[in-house]
Amino acid sequence: MKPFVRVALWAAVVATAVTLVGAGWADEKPQPKEKAEPKKPTVMQRKLTHSQRVLEGLAMNDFAKIGSGADGLMDCAKDVTWKINETEKYLMHTNEFIRRSENLKKAAKDKNIDAAALAYVDLTLTCVRCHQHLREERISSRPVPAPAVAVR
Repeated sequence: MKPFVRVALWAAVVATAVTLVGAGWADEKPQPKEKAEPKKPTVMQRKLTHSQRVLEGLAMNDFAKIGSGADGLMDCAKDVTWKINETEKYLMHTNEFIRRSENLKKAAKDKNIDAAALAYVDLTLTCVRCHQHLREERISSRPVPAPAVAVR
């Protein structure tokens, strides 16, 4: 056999072997990793989900969706992780949130879309005011940095 033909045959054998081995590796499926426990959404994430459900219900005139969203919002306010602050103002906002959620639930039960929309706006404003209060409180509770002393 001529050297050129011999080299070409060996190259074809090697290429075929590589292709077959590679195809065998491609058939192997990666081992599934153990699935981590899905994280439970925080109370604020659940509140957002329920608020979105209410808004969808308002847009679709779906009083059942509005009512279930209102129930979910009230459940959020009862969650132990809701209470992150003991100030009088925070407790006032929490009580206002619960009252607004109850108004929303009643409007859904009465099938009164105008009252439900107004209750939703009031509820949203209560959330905004409370979050603003918490931001301001966090800022005011930060330690004041010591004044810089000039070194000579």
